[in-house]
Amino acid sequence: MPPATIEIPTEYLRDTERPRCAFLAGYARSGAALIRTIMASCFGRQTTSIYLENYIGTDYIRLLKHVELAESEAILPELAAAGGLVIKTHDIPPPAWPRVPAIVIVRDGRRVFRSLLAFYRECNGIDQTMLGLIRGEHTWGDWSDWIRTWAFLCSRRALWLRYEDVMADRRTAVNRLAAYFGIDPISYEIPAFATFQAAKPNIFRVAATSGNGGMTEAEEAEFWQRHGGTMAMLGYYR
Repeated sequence: MPPATIEIPTEYLRDTERPRCAFLAGYARSGAALIRTIMASCFGRQTTSIYLENYIGTDYIRLLKHVELAESEAILPELAAAGGLVIKTHDIPPPAWPRVPAIVIVRDGRRVFRSLLAFYRECNGIDQTMLGLIRGEHTWGDWSDWIRTWAFLCSRRALWLRYEDVMADRRTAVNRLAAYFGIDPISYEIPAFATFQAAKPNIFRVAATSGNGGMTEAEEAEFWQRHGGTMAMLGYYR
């Protein structure tokens, strides 16, 4: 993953009842791109990221209305003032921060790890193992620790969304985002997933919402031992 580009603009991340700007926080491969697409297509809002992402390509930029945070720093006040600005991050906020406004997108951890395993291999040439991911022995660390940290550090008003729920009922997800930011949707439609696959197949792969991510019996047993409590907290059950 590319490094962060500039210091995170904390002055725009104010914990109010209707924040104008919020982190879009998701553990890697949990569905942040889906929420960015909804913000772009259903609200007409530009979206950004703490990472350099222009390298991904023009189709990606167009579909997500992506602007580089480093390049858009001068217009960030304007984007935030319009409301509905999301800043994607896979990181966790420093403990010294006050609680931050956030939309937190989560996904069944088994499917997160399956997607992440393919991403490491296909995009980064890293031959990771499923057990290594389950144990947090990689760049993004322990999945359960990530979830718990965001639950502790983000605002009590944070909007938590499950990837599978958004995929199953987009209208409800759009309405929840509209209520969170206090803005009106202009549509409930987004481009078909095949459009994203055609644009960047090694990033937009399957969009799976069922199954155990292809884990072996031993892998899944260790997964539930390590992450069963977090799965139950998020409403996923064995």
